[in-house]
Amino acid sequence: MVDQLLGGLFGAQDDDDDDKRRGRARDFVDRHERGAHDQMGDDEVIHNYRAASSRLSPDEYQRAAADALRQMDPEQRKELRREMRRRSRDRFDAADDSPEELARTMRRADEEDQGGGGLAGLFGLGGGDSSGTKSQSGGIGGILDNPLAKVAMAGVAAMAAKKLTDPNR
Repeated sequence: MVDQLLGGLFGAQDDDDDDKRRGRARDFVDRHERGAHDQMGDDEVIHNYRAASSRLSPDEYQRAAADALRQMDPEQRKELRREMRRRSRDRFDAADDSPEELARTMRRADEEDQGGGGLAGLFGLGGGDSSGTKSQSGGIGGILDNPLAKVAMAGVAAMAAKKLTDPNR
């Protein structure tokens, strides 16, 4: 069961057994919870975010995002909200900086902008905006120039990993 859920996540290889997959997921979650985002490669975060978010229902995604955002301090959430609003040209503006409201807005951005790469695309990580043009900052620079985007996306992936490896959490 875990093999099916974690397939392709957290650097898992086709020949990895369940224990290896769980170990990789635990390592990713541990680095996120310790705030060791500098020990996470940008490609690793993007890959795990996209793979994890594609395996979650919209409600599960929103819960994972809210859990991740609760780990950020209020000033970080305020800055993330401001950056989401700016990069989306006011399309995705949360009503406030609460984890629940920001999670709803992240979910909406991820759902509504799939043609532009979802939330990752909003931060310049692939895809274009809804008009088919490249995101504002374009390329990998989007995540590098805003570490809060990396923290938020790593958080969603980490919370998803917790759910996938231990559904009772």
